[in-house]
Amino acid sequence: MERGLSTTIEERAEAYKTKPRSVSQTKQYEQCPYAYFLARIAREPELQAAWLAQGVAVHSAAEEWEKSGRRMALDDAQAVYSKVYTRMANEALEAEPDEEGWQASGPYPGFTDLERRWSIGMGQVESYVDWYKTHPDETIWKSADGVPAIEQRFDIEVDGVKVIGFIDQVIEHPKHGPLVRDIKTGVIPKMDDTFQLDVYAFAMNKLYGLECKAGDYWSGKTGKPSRVRKLDIHTGRLEDVFGRMDEGVKSGDFTPRPDPEKCGRCPVQRSCEYAA
Repeated sequence: MERGLSTTIEERAEAYKTKPRSVSQTKQYEQCPYAYFLARIAREPELQAAWLAQGVAVHSAAEEWEKSGRRMALDDAQAVYSKVYTRMANEALEAEPDEEGWQASGPYPGFTDLERRWSIGMGQVESYVDWYKTHPDETIWKSADGVPAIEQRFDIEVDGVKVIGFIDQVIEHPKHGPLVRDIKTGVIPKMDDTFQLDVYAFAMNKLYGLECKAGDYWSGKTGKPSRVRKLDIHTGRLEDVFGRMDEGVKSGDFTPRPDPEKCGRCPVQRSCEYAA
């Protein structure tokens, strides 16, 4: 998001009509088009949240550990986590020094949550390393030229809509074959919500002709992968979802969809007159 550019809302709305789409953009728009508008086009100030630093830091540690060929010592992987977490926490505190500008997590106010999540994330990095040390048959898939599918970038088209993103990892699973896997440090999607994994499987098929018929989430909360989801990229669902989102943004349809649960975790809730 180009927050430094001095453009008007009208100019940004026009620019977003032709921007590439992504999983996160599309899920935000599907949940509430008005939240999408406030965050990305109006650029209203967003609440800070400790879980953002935790998620990025765990991903960074996992990526570096995988890139080492899984030879990096646990202490070194945790050092990567700590460095990224500390940097992001400090940047967030500088941007928002008032705890009122931070989202709480259950009974934990923002600053308390920021302190406790450092330890939670350190434990999740340990669980990640432990899982793969005890399950060495779950290896990272590699392309024909030997490049491992770690933070695999993709830039594809889905029925004419440009879609970009990164896949956390593709696993050579001993039971399910090539499997797309996303790392989640918090709540994982429900069994029937396979949108993110479907997009990743679709991307791997576009990039490499690879058929990923299964996907899952490595859960930081449990320290192991979730139940495997069966994927089918040939139903036309992805084309429908991206097409609907793309058309909505182009037509300026930012209808609010207030919902108490979703509004409670929305980062732009302070700027929303419709918040439930």
